[in-house]
Amino acid sequence: MASIENRSRFLVTVKNKPELERSFSYNRVNELKAYLAELKEKGLKPKLARSNDAFAIRSRDAGHQNQCLFAHDEQEAIDFKNKLETEHRCGLFTDYSQARQSTFADLLMRYLNEESPKHKSFLTEGYLINAVLVAAQLPPVNLAQVINQHPCPHPRLSKTKIPDGKGTRLQVGSESACFIRKAFADLRPTDFNTYINERCKHVMPASVDREVDIFSAVCNTAIDTWWIAVAKNPMNGVKRPQFFNEGDRRLRPGEEQKLLNAAYDEDAQQSLERRLEELVEKERPASAEKNTVYRHKKIIKAARAKHLTQAEETYQHAPIMETFIQFQLMTGARRCETLGLTWKEFDFTNQTVAIPESKNGRPRTLLLRKDIIALLMKLPRTSEKVFALTLATLINSWERIRDGAGLTGEDVLKVHDLRHEAISRTAEAGRNLKGGFSIADLQVFSGHRDIRMLLRYTHLCVPSLAKRLDEAFKDQSQVVVHRGKRRLKRGADLTI
Repeated sequence: MASIENRSRFLVTVKNKPELERSFSYNRVNELKAYLAELKEKGLKPKLARSNDAFAIRSRDAGHQNQCLFAHDEQEAIDFKNKLETEHRCGLFTDYSQARQSTFADLLMRYLNEESPKHKSFLTEGYLINAVLVAAQLPPVNLAQVINQHPCPHPRLSKTKIPDGKGTRLQVGSESACFIRKAFADLRPTDFNTYINERCKHVMPASVDREVDIFSAVCNTAIDTWWIAVAKNPMNGVKRPQFFNEGDRRLRPGEEQKLLNAAYDEDAQQSLERRLEELVEKERPASAEKNTVYRHKKIIKAARAKHLTQAEETYQHAPIMETFIQFQLMTGARRCETLGLTWKEFDFTNQTVAIPESKNGRPRTLLLRKDIIALLMKLPRTSEKVFALTLATLINSWERIRDGAGLTGEDVLKVHDLRHEAISRTAEAGRNLKGGFSIADLQVFSGHRDIRMLLRYTHLCVPSLAKRLDEAFKDQSQVVVHRGKRRLKRGADLTI
């Protein structure tokens, strides 16, 4: 059975005496009676009314959890009471109280603690959620503590150093982020749309869309997995920001050589720095004994100046960044795939390298040309990884190389553009072969799971396809004439 309780405030007024007006909560009846008695003793005629804006619907059924729901007017409370009784008569017992007692911020934190650690993108999700929490003036979550307490985190996270921190704030504060303080049952698409519109004024639409992805995942998980009942998913009707961020930057004549020259200079500088650090390492025990940071730095600075000439004469040039760029241009690998490669995954005999897990979560195989194998053989094997670079080191080195090559400005060259260049070159190279490369061949090369992602390269395959059509129609055994039109027979030796 369900019952309705009026929890609206009591309002006491006295005609022509606004200073005597007072309000009492529903559970302060004794104070209300005492105040009314006080006014009457003074010869006044107080009027009593209720705001009628807060009603509690209590549901009590044997064998089921009790519920206490809230409505803003009496009719809403009556409708909800009737709905509960109708469902109970049909044998349905839905817990509606959880959606009204849990704010969206609560769900964001629960998702970060329970679901995000299962994803390899845990850090990205954690930083985004914490940034939104801080923007709404709520405390962030400690990410390292989340991983330590989770029973089954993603295997990749065991190899990732989780910072003992909470991430960063939104680059630009968002007042509309306070909508996450609302109860989940009270959320509406307009809350998300307002947030999206404000954020798009300050950051790129693609960045906002990633935040919306998190909100959508939290809503779906709350409804489908945690069974938090709401009338309708609040993400239904949310208008995502429109954007087009497919990179189509190609290397122009001369740019590749400029890039490789700048990479050579970067490798020379880094090789010199590594050799200098080896020589300076002997001086560090003496500097560590000094009491002040100033004296410590002074000794290291003097040691670097003393050993610089020797380092310049004895360092071994390691073409790490130069080989990295060539590897990207010849294999079309993603940045994260290349940085994660280890020597044991290479099969130089069959000219392949196995990637245990790619971006889409599945293993794939990179195809190696003999040119890149020759370059890889020149790399020093000081680590199990082929390119012993952290993401931060790569980004900093790339920025110096790009600036040195003059590939900046509005048409700046990004690391991912090398992958686009590699796939484009492979598609164009098909015209040098009799059969050419098909879209399926490009899919094997690029590792795209969805072939639709490769449709923007089809125009590069057109010349080779035209040659294959000529060859197919030249062979009369594959051609049939039907109603005056020459067509290929079914099963003809031609594929798209």
